[in-house]
Amino acid sequence: MMSVNSKLRELFVPNSSYARPLVRRIGLFIVFFALYMLCLSADFIPEKVSLQIGQVSDRDVVAPRTVSYVDATKTKKLEMEVMASVVNVYDMDISVMAKAEEEVSAIFRSTQMVQTDKTLNTEQKLQKLTQDLPATLSSTVVTSLLQLDETELVKTEDYTKSILRKYLQRGIRDDDFDIARKQVVLEAEELGLGKNAETVVAGIAQTLIRPNFILNVRETDKRKQSALANIEPVRETVKKGQVLVRRGDIVTGEQIHVMEELGLYAGNVSEVRILGLTIFVLLIMGISLGYLYKFSCQVYENDRYLVLLGLIVLVTMLIAKVAHYYSDFAAPIAAGALLTAILINTRVGLLISIIMAMFFGVIVENDLRAVAAALVSGMAGVYSVTKMAHGYSLTRAGVWIAIVNFLAIASTGLIEQLDSAEVLFQCLLGAFSGITAAVITTGLLPYLEHAFNITTPIKLLDMAKPNHPLLQRLLLDAPGTYHHSVLVGNLAETAAVTVGADPVVVRVGAYYHDIGKIKRPYFFIENQVGCENPHDKIAPSLSTLIVTSHIKDGLDLCRDYKLPQVITDIVEQHHGTTLVSFFYKRATETEHGECVIEADFRYEGPTPQTKEAALIMLADACEAAVRSISKPNVNRIEATVRKIIRERLQDGQLDECNLTLKDLKIIGDVFIRLLSSMFHTRIEYPEALKELERRKVKYGNNNKQPAGKDEDNFGNGTNVDAGTKQSV
Repeated sequence: MMSVNSKLRELFVPNSSYARPLVRRIGLFIVFFALYMLCLSADFIPEKVSLQIGQVSDRDVVAPRTVSYVDATKTKKLEMEVMASVVNVYDMDISVMAKAEEEVSAIFRSTQMVQTDKTLNTEQKLQKLTQDLPATLSSTVVTSLLQLDETELVKTEDYTKSILRKYLQRGIRDDDFDIARKQVVLEAEELGLGKNAETVVAGIAQTLIRPNFILNVRETDKRKQSALANIEPVRETVKKGQVLVRRGDIVTGEQIHVMEELGLYAGNVSEVRILGLTIFVLLIMGISLGYLYKFSCQVYENDRYLVLLGLIVLVTMLIAKVAHYYSDFAAPIAAGALLTAILINTRVGLLISIIMAMFFGVIVENDLRAVAAALVSGMAGVYSVTKMAHGYSLTRAGVWIAIVNFLAIASTGLIEQLDSAEVLFQCLLGAFSGITAAVITTGLLPYLEHAFNITTPIKLLDMAKPNHPLLQRLLLDAPGTYHHSVLVGNLAETAAVTVGADPVVVRVGAYYHDIGKIKRPYFFIENQVGCENPHDKIAPSLSTLIVTSHIKDGLDLCRDYKLPQVITDIVEQHHGTTLVSFFYKRATETEHGECVIEADFRYEGPTPQTKEAALIMLADACEAAVRSISKPNVNRIEATVRKIIRERLQDGQLDECNLTLKDLKIIGDVFIRLLSSMFHTRIEYPEALKELERRKVKYGNNNKQPAGKDEDNFGNGTNVDAGTKQSV
């Protein structure tokens, strides 16, 4: 017992052999293979039926599935009939006829010689002829021979040879021999030659006639084997739901045989079916893992995702199995594909839809219509949740699946020319299964999200709503930062679509990237409305420490509000290791400037690791820099954006994300277009001109005025993060 417990503990020890990725994946493979086999083979072990031949059945025995089997008894009977129908092959022995004619000639020659011998009396002639004959003839025939004259002998010899030739040329088989002997007697009696001649002809023909067709055993067997090879085994088909034995019926041997073929009799289990299922499940699982290894490495290398996929397939299969007992078309197979597409990604969702259709084919006994409906419903479900940038509705997804199911079932029903009422009922069940799939997905999604710590687009979109507690705090405590974050979100989201980044992650990440400024909002220029800039009274090093600390403060808030890791990473990485240039420059201009270390004025990092974090870094810097331009126009905005992107690239801030130079060019174009529309030059209205003149009189021509009193001074050449007049 202790050894077992120690082995289980070793499984979770990081340095143990059981914690190796390959060992873990093999373990997961075996566990889920066993679970899938248990689920799919449940119907392979039928209820025990122990009826005997001649017994009165105490129940109705119903076929649990459709099966086609070879009826050995009927096949054997058919083989025997075919064997009997094959004609035996005989070879004619021509020597039989030649020998018979020679013997006839010899008989009549001997008769003539005996008749011409005058020294012998009648009795001696009879004895002599009997001895000289080449064939044994009856005394009656020999006596009749001696009574024929020379003319009659010649005529009788010809008729005897003619009758023998007639039958031997036709051919005589062993089974026809007795009939032939009788027929030659009848033909001899019809010759009209006289009693003695007819007796001679009949007697000699009966004696000398013999079978001349010899059975060719080899050729006959060859023909029989050829005929057997062309025989198709007699197959019987039992339909699912067909009553094999009715209650009160006397059980027959044929019924017992059918139950044995179905594996019902005495609880038999078909080893061949289990072997086939084992190979099929191993094949599907192996190909699926190969697909993940080749085309989705992030999923293959993440054990959490592998366990999640295994559970999704298992749970969906169990739900489908329960629904199968009511109707094959009511099974909500699309739920598995929906969950996978939302929790992981759409490509893996398509893979799961195919896997589920294959496994469902085993459950429904290879019903092509049910498999087709399961496959297209899963694919429709994946397609219905691919567009997530502006949110999606699982209810709408359920409607799409219902429509596709309805059409798939209807079309396959028309192909098979089924009854229209039956097809309509099946279509309605299919539509119901689509809605049910959406309901199941809605119910399971929160639990799977929480159990596997997965951030879905739904969760992110909920975080993007203004009523989120943290965004509410940002809006109330740092309204300038909130406004800045919204603009950054617009910029980064638009660019994300063009370079293949996740627009939902980018938008939500932009909303939360500066939440650390909530703790000290007035140290940042965008929140300094009608108050002095506190950085004017403290050392540059302290200002740098305060400004850069908004990253750490933001991470603390992420932990407090349990924000997803993907958002936390953006908060941590959106400044990378960039230099707080304004305070660094101010520090170098002091009397101890030569002692200033540049690294002390940089953010701690790390640099952006993903496209999404890099997009927010660039959008954040570009928006702040363009806002600081006093009189923005397209040329100034373009120069500023290109300069910001070039500086970030040269500073190594984009080295660890997978943005290409082409992507950076596209991002710059998007930023220039959007920022030009945001910060275009406005027409100065008369009231504004009067107010400007009034301020000139009040403050003088140097235009020095309190920070935050004029809209154009929101940026005023400052970096939003620095909080002072820092050129970006």
